[in-house]
Amino acid sequence: MNEAPPNPEQRSNGALLCFAIGAGLVILSWFLGIGGVLTTALSGGDPAAVAGGIGMLIALPLTAIAGIILAVIGGIWMMARVVADSRDGSEEKRYRDVQR
Repeated sequence: MNEAPPNPEQRSNGALLCFAIGAGLVILSWFLGIGGVLTTALSGGDPAAVAGGIGMLIALPLTAIAGIILAVIGGIWMMARVVADSRDGSEEKRYRDVQR
């Protein structure tokens, strides 16, 4: 059985996923951060709501930092792939044996 060589475009999926997950974590932490502030502010003194809001306000910056790190790594990874692909010089050969 002759198997076709792997599709060169599938190599860049990891970088895009890393960037998208990082951006998603940043956006999610922003929305949940607003919810945590509002929960803590409007709890009316309920100890359970205050404790939950404070716990959320402590955990969300960690989520935002992790998201920023993932987005930066994914962005650098994508740029490295673009530079590596542009230096290849064998564009015709690269697309000749692409999996269908």
